[in-house]
Amino acid sequence: MIEGQRLTDTMSFSQSPILLLLLASGSWANHFFGGTMTFNPRGTNPDGTFRVEHRYKTSLHSCSDLGYYGWSCYLGDCGTQTNLLVQTVDQETSGNYIWCQREGVMNRSVSSNTKTFDLYFEGGNWMYNDNSIGFWRLLTHVDLGIRSDKGKVNRSPQTTVIPVMRVPVNCPKDFKLLSFDPDGDEVNCRYAVPSDECYTPSSITSSNVPLDFTIQTASCTLSFSSQSNKMGMYAVQMMMEDFPAQSISLSYTDGSQSSRTPGDTLSKLPVQFAIIVDLAVPSCTDGEYLPLFLSPTPAQGAVLYTSTDQPLEITVKAQATQSMVSELLVSGPQRITESTTGPGVYRLKWTPNNDEEGGFYPVCFIAVGVNGSFTYHSELRCVIVKAGRPIKTTVTHITTPDSISPTNFSSTTELIANPTTELKTKLTTTQEPAATGFTYLSNNNFTTKHLDNSTVKIERGYTVRLSMQVSSLTSLKDYVFLQQLREELTRLGLPGAYILRLNAIQQICP
Repeated sequence: MIEGQRLTDTMSFSQSPILLLLLASGSWANHFFGGTMTFNPRGTNPDGTFRVEHRYKTSLHSCSDLGYYGWSCYLGDCGTQTNLLVQTVDQETSGNYIWCQREGVMNRSVSSNTKTFDLYFEGGNWMYNDNSIGFWRLLTHVDLGIRSDKGKVNRSPQTTVIPVMRVPVNCPKDFKLLSFDPDGDEVNCRYAVPSDECYTPSSITSSNVPLDFTIQTASCTLSFSSQSNKMGMYAVQMMMEDFPAQSISLSYTDGSQSSRTPGDTLSKLPVQFAIIVDLAVPSCTDGEYLPLFLSPTPAQGAVLYTSTDQPLEITVKAQATQSMVSELLVSGPQRITESTTGPGVYRLKWTPNNDEEGGFYPVCFIAVGVNGSFTYHSELRCVIVKAGRPIKTTVTHITTPDSISPTNFSSTTELIANPTTELKTKLTTTQEPAATGFTYLSNNNFTTKHLDNSTVKIERGYTVRLSMQVSSLTSLKDYVFLQQLREELTRLGLPGAYILRLNAIQQICP
């Protein structure tokens, strides 16, 4: 098959016995290195059916493996697959463990009467591992109810992972998975439960890994304690779930409703990968044998912004004094590219297309250090990318009352690429709120004046004074920055009918 070829449901296995034979032999001959899936409801089709976009990654021994055909309906009405585009994201071509990660973008048309459905992908074999996991199964749970707090269908958390990650047997290490939720829900991780969520014999638990490994549920972190001195290769099978921050209801097209408390799952996603516990290393200090990320590498969990007319560029820099940084392993959306700009310095570049506008896309990477025949991995570093609409050149001018108190701005985060800005999402008020939570402006009016001289006058308004920590290589008064800030505030739950303005900026030297 040609790389990136678009596939549709018109291809039938029963009509192609040769293809079926290749699928059967390919899924057994190629070792499985894990996979993930996320989903994003994309509204309704002209016929009233739901359009749901699924993005999944599968990692196998060879890029030519045909395992991406395997998603099937496990429970409920999963609708019809309308198209599928599969492309290679990254691959490891050297060493003892060769893998290829591919991403499939699959759109499904689902009946408006559907409430929930589960998709699954299964096969064999897992790569050889020391916790006796053979067959694999990935399971995703989707709920199409309209949320009472958002007014739209729930979106799943966004995550991805490098298929094979390494840790020296004598070095404690945290593998912090990306667990970004576009709806602001709480996200937890746990081991998958046989046999629905993973294809594991009843005699083996999905968490059949050494006691050195533990999951920190709330932070989605897999911790390695290095206490047993046991080396090997381990298949890790986890599930990622989102929970509403407060009680909500889900409404369905048949008129029914379902309640969800903070203890009720909204969606379930598979997260599977492999960990290699290597020989001991002389020093566990990051930056010696194990590569260390340096500035301007974005921080873990940073939210970056781009648009269809502005390529995203992420600079990643890694250093090690006792090993040579030889490559950067990357897991991200289709068409992400990587180039080297100097020793240990890499540039990732990605431009979303029109279909990707409005979505959130995970990007994770690991720096690889080499010393002779020994290979060392850095920490797993992940960011999230928001694909917004192209920025228009016409700007709305806003006038506000002079009596609004100024807001101070300090600097902690970092601009990754102009005009892509990393914003800190934790906001705090500058003073104790009034009883209503807002300051009421009884004698002041807001007037918005557009370029065509038309005006919109709001007779009364409220103001919330926020103190934010933001830094930028460009002016904070730049329209692009204000637009990105507005999008982030809206994502965090602020109603859309508000006027955003910087009242004052206080520079803080590093």
